[in-house]
Amino acid sequence: MNYETVQSRILAQLPELSAELRKAARFLVDHPDDVALVSMRVLASRSGATPTTFVRLARRLGFEDWAALRRPFESRLRSGSMPFAIRADALVQRGSQAVFVDSLKAAAANLAAAGNGSREVGKACSILERAERIRVAGFRSCRAPAHTLVYLCRMFCRDVALLGGDGGALEAELATIGKKDAVVVIGFTPYSRELGPVVETARRHRAPVVALADSMAAPIARHADVTLRFSTESPSFFPSIAAAVAIVEALAATMLARRGPAAAVRVREAEAVLRALGAYLPD
Repeated sequence: MNYETVQSRILAQLPELSAELRKAARFLVDHPDDVALVSMRVLASRSGATPTTFVRLARRLGFEDWAALRRPFESRLRSGSMPFAIRADALVQRGSQAVFVDSLKAAAANLAAAGNGSREVGKACSILERAERIRVAGFRSCRAPAHTLVYLCRMFCRDVALLGGDGGALEAELATIGKKDAVVVIGFTPYSRELGPVVETARRHRAPVVALADSMAAPIARHADVTLRFSTESPSFFPSIAAAVAIVEALAATMLARRGPAAAVRVREAEAVLRALGAYLPD
């Protein structure tokens, strides 16, 4: 049974369920990522239902046990989200009146949902600080946050570069990665094919990997040394990258703060060079 069928079955049986089973069922419908990623005990804590309730719900829905009910939710994460074309069709049918406001609200909610702890952020900064070179990979819509990270870090780091920016010669760039480098990969479902060789090359040459992803179950997160998670929820036809850009900006700011006065001096020097080269319009 696939995820869509499970959701349909839950919604169809919802009116007939007891109050306790309804509480658990609604949580499954509203938080499918949590069902796939966290333990039943954590689900119970977050939903206010008991672990036994989730087991009873699984059997009520026709599954042998909780693990069988959970499998379609796991498959949903592995297979990717709804195709963009289908979401575009739904958006057009909805009409444009509330989309702009709802999109901004969704972006704000994504920013509020970024629950990366100080341990993960600190580990990511430590990896990037120890590296002789930082290489950043983000493709298609994730090119924007990847480029932002490179642009910001170049203001105070000596060797930061965007992978795949040299006329498509990604393989040649990967050939230069070594264990003294650090690699940052950014992606959300469906994950860009080019990220696979980047992560595999980093692993093969023992270069640490910092992943920015929409899920801890993302293929780029499975072998990363640390993962910073961002949400992509949006009423639009395409996932939002607002939270990814915000995390990149916060990461760069944290790196600068940790490096101290010398890094601030480098920013001042870089800005002076840009002004001398006429990079900005006069005020």
